[in-house]
Amino acid sequence: MGKNDKELEQISTTDKLKALKTLKEAGYRVELNGSGVPTVICQKPEDIDKELKNVRKLLKELRYSGSFGVRAVRKTDMISTEESEERTETAEPISA
Repeated sequence: MGKNDKELEQISTTDKLKALKTLKEAGYRVELNGSGVPTVICQKPEDIDKELKNVRKLLKELRYSGSFGVRAVRKTDMISTEESEERTETAEPISA
């Protein structure tokens, strides 16, 4: 029985990774949260309903039947984004 359970986990992980890749290719900012659920991050909380419909449509075309999420940007997300932008602006270009 343990072997069958492991195979099912691998299949669902593969599906989640395919969903993650598809959403990224569609231009969404996506993360896998702690439990491995693909989560789309919207810039504004007002956009969640609109993006939820679009994400649901994309995943339905992919035949993804697992869990997914849509959320707004957190303050901690914005801090890390601002820091990474500052780092890239102040970094010296690499010449080949």
